[in-house]
Amino acid sequence: MGNSITTAGYTFVVEESKEISGEDLGLLQEKLLQLNWGVQHPASGPMRLKVWVDGDEVVKVDPDIGYVLRLLEKLVEYRTWQNAIVNVERACFIDNFGTMTGYSIAAEKIAGVEVPKKADYVRTILCEGGRIVSHLIGLGSFVGVMGVHTPMQWALIAREKFLDAFEVYSGQRIATASIVPGGVRYEPTGKFIEKMVSAVDFLEKEFIPRYGEVFIDNPTLKVRSEGIGVVPKEKAVELGLAGPALRASGIPSDIRKDYPYAAYGELDFKVVTKEEGDCYARYLVIWEELIESAKIIRQAIEGFPEGEWRTKFPLKVPPGEAYVNVEWARGCFGFHLISDGGTGPYRLKMRAPSFANLWAMPELMKNIKLADVPVIFASLYMCHGDIDR
Repeated sequence: MGNSITTAGYTFVVEESKEISGEDLGLLQEKLLQLNWGVQHPASGPMRLKVWVDGDEVVKVDPDIGYVLRLLEKLVEYRTWQNAIVNVERACFIDNFGTMTGYSIAAEKIAGVEVPKKADYVRTILCEGGRIVSHLIGLGSFVGVMGVHTPMQWALIAREKFLDAFEVYSGQRIATASIVPGGVRYEPTGKFIEKMVSAVDFLEKEFIPRYGEVFIDNPTLKVRSEGIGVVPKEKAVELGLAGPALRASGIPSDIRKDYPYAAYGELDFKVVTKEEGDCYARYLVIWEELIESAKIIRQAIEGFPEGEWRTKFPLKVPPGEAYVNVEWARGCFGFHLISDGGTGPYRLKMRAPSFANLWAMPELMKNIKLADVPVIFASLYMCHGDIDR
């Protein structure tokens, strides 16, 4: 049995390093302590971080994943083209519209189906609503790991407004199954548009002014996050970072701009970037992207086209394959979809951004203080659902 140590408000089980070989042999010789951070932890959730420390200085971190593995890619092989959406959206419920859109576009490419323009606009509205919901949770979690819980409560209030809109549209608040091959599942009603406008109004007029005043230019937050977990531009590319974590290091990579899909090519918005590459920069990118997403939704609603919202998708899809990237809330999400001519996917491989960002942790968490671990972890903005697919 190991002893326990409490630091930064968290309690860890402490074990002496055992059965370490290779480069870790030196750690054993130095008699470092291994902290088992998790599996269930206020910051990391269902993940174990093996953290080797010398006093309160972190020497090495090794992420241990697989605790919520659901075999979603394999399950898709037993579904039809339409009901595979149920598994695809479960990659991560925090923003499931982006995953449904990527899969649907891949299926449409193989089938040679072109969706109506109205469907593209509805997809864009839903995707940006999902991005906002995800970013709100990300902002609240970032400050929450420092022990301040008010931001998350404010974020959840704003989130509820968007969930109200999703419920009006699909009948469900989270698992909506609303974006499918061929377009969108439900007709967009005036009440749905009204609810979405109301949610954006609340975000812009209530949440952003209140939250921004207290939790953006906040001296305590800046002391804890500025200059911590710095990733230079070249290193960000080398590590394969994605999404806000990549853009915070000065890389203006965004699939919505680089390879437009849905209605993004017809809308005006900017790609938010920062140059500092630290935890605070990653926090600010998520914050400013909220504002851009609200602009996108307003533009899509103002330019909402008439016409059909779904086209017929074939029961069987000809043999073929397609690879599609979408800009999910946490970054570039790739879908490699293969058809063998049957009534459902032969194979689906998803390239998820959280899984990519995960492997930056060992690099970012060298020679830092133990109290900085949760801050860096939260700034990488990961979802366990898309890590353990």
